[in-house]
Amino acid sequence: MAATVYFSNETAQASGWSGSERLDRLGPSLDGQRLDPGETILIGFPAGREAPFFWRETVARIVATGSADQPARLAFGEIGEDGDLIAPTADMPAFIRQSGTEFPVQVTPDPTGQPFFVLESPQALTITGPRFDGAGAKGFFRMSGRGQGVRISDVHARMAGRVIETEEGSAIDGLEVSRASGFGLIRGFARFHRLTNARFADLDLDAGGIDGGGTRVCQLVSVIAGDGLTFERVHLRRAVNVIDATARGSTYVQGDGIVLEEETANARFTDCHARDLGDAGFDLKCDGVVLTRCSMRRCKYGVRVWRNNTDNLLDMCVISDPAPRPKNAAACVWVGGQVTLRHCLLATVRDAAAIRFGKGPDTEDRVARMIGGRIDLSAGGALLAGEPGRLELDNVLTEGSLTSGTATWTGDRLILP
Repeated sequence: MAATVYFSNETAQASGWSGSERLDRLGPSLDGQRLDPGETILIGFPAGREAPFFWRETVARIVATGSADQPARLAFGEIGEDGDLIAPTADMPAFIRQSGTEFPVQVTPDPTGQPFFVLESPQALTITGPRFDGAGAKGFFRMSGRGQGVRISDVHARMAGRVIETEEGSAIDGLEVSRASGFGLIRGFARFHRLTNARFADLDLDAGGIDGGGTRVCQLVSVIAGDGLTFERVHLRRAVNVIDATARGSTYVQGDGIVLEEETANARFTDCHARDLGDAGFDLKCDGVVLTRCSMRRCKYGVRVWRNNTDNLLDMCVISDPAPRPKNAAACVWVGGQVTLRHCLLATVRDAAAIRFGKGPDTEDRVARMIGGRIDLSAGGALLAGEPGRLELDNVLTEGSLTSGTATWTGDRLILP
């Protein structure tokens, strides 16, 4: 196919676009073809357009086989006066909107529908944009097979089931997602079944308090298995699933920021922040986690550290105002294995704890080590709670004085140093 193909949902008079094909012809145009190294599809939308492009069924299945030095490219944008594409921003009118389904409501929405694009085993593919409204839980982009070197940026979504979804059995290596945002994310921003050597940077992800209910929980980013995961400047907000919580068999309130399941390892978070999550800002069953300069506020648990890994570290983090709910305990930090907190601030509230110990998968010897930093119990919260565990303190400011020693929680009684 040609090195560059132009598509537009309206007649475009800008330079280079006057003969562009309609966007709904993209699928037939690609039938049986692939994007080879250096090949590009540009999808442009005229400035001042009256309406977005509406879609119901999958527009195209794309097979991209770029190379490291000549990636294949798929770019959405607004057409500038000179014919160049202007990368989308979150405040632009939507380029694309899902049709055939009701616009999601605040209470128990059911995000259905087919993905816009299916990316089949993408290799060295760069995607820019779009700005869109609406998508089902199957994602706007759905990836299948084994992918390598996919880069996605400048995607901005509103009221979507998911932005990126992967099929069961898929494996993606070398993914980078950057400069993206979502508001009203019903099931989350992205879910990966296997993901390795990935980087997420400069993301603003807000579920908007939309409650899909007990059987459609929101996890803003979810990784089921993988290794080598990096998160930088990721902001997570307002994922809460309270309605019909018992439909899952318990009263446990869900809604998480980033969830790394038990088959993940080696994750790093830098300058990441979570606010107002129904469950955890960071729910990390991952084997080996480091959080640096991160913050969590008004989450049931700021961070959950499950594994018995000596390298688990929270460094210069601020975790405050954990949010208990009826029949749901809360704490700044939940520990199922072991973790070191260095120069951190834990500020708890009444009916919650600074640290709560729970049952992890690989030890019953639960240990939190705190070096420097401060614990603020002035609002009436507990120091420790939950299953038996111990807190080793090294020059930690508590109640106005520096404290060193070991505080032990037996499961029903606190023994102070």
